[in-house]
Amino acid sequence: MMTQVGEWGMTRVVVAGGSGQVGMRLLAGLAERPNCEVIALTRRADLPLPGANLQARAFDFEQEASYQALFAEPCDLLFIALGTTLKAAGGAAGLIKVDHDYPLRLIQALAATNPSAKVGLVSAVGADGRAVGAYMRAKRDLESALRASGLAQAVARPSFLLRDDSSGRPAEWLVNRVLSKPWLGVGRLCFPRGRRFWKWAPVSPAAVATALLEATFTLKPHERRVLEGDAFRALA
Repeated sequence: MMTQVGEWGMTRVVVAGGSGQVGMRLLAGLAERPNCEVIALTRRADLPLPGANLQARAFDFEQEASYQALFAEPCDLLFIALGTTLKAAGGAAGLIKVDHDYPLRLIQALAATNPSAKVGLVSAVGADGRAVGAYMRAKRDLESALRASGLAQAVARPSFLLRDDSSGRPAEWLVNRVLSKPWLGVGRLCFPRGRRFWKWAPVSPAAVATALLEATFTLKPHERRVLEGDAFRALA
């Protein structure tokens, strides 16, 4: 049940990162909510959209004016599923742009125009810890900035994603191809209630998206929720 809607009873939603593994599932879930008007930010003209209530919008993440123009229109919910790899980004600086800088600009622009809006963020397990490496530091710092924004927020921290393809980070490839089945089998047998075990267990992108959609739509004003482990396991 939605707790915030825009004009005419419609919930205005913006999705950044709709071409990724979790982002595609977010768009699919939003397509099943006809009382949502969804803008999917894209730099790909061929981004497939699964519903009539979704529209793709070309967006230049490098231009400050793009953010101001985006939120000049009403936005009730913002989903951020942006992410890349060191290889795809050409190094740490490029990764930080995608995983930290662009999402931060979206959050700041939304907070400035609609402080009662809600944010659903795809982060990563361990972002609340020591955050070793550029990727984890980007996730940690972004979470910190989102918390400081005062916006209602749901933060999904999945572990390794069970992908349908062979792309992604080498560790994800290894988990998918070699470790996922025995890992999950041992967990179900030996650690059915082991929160620490399931926090780090592989998880499907669909489970992450489903949990994040439900949590974000039902947020109360200024509430913060963190989704890990069991929050995804129940939907696997």
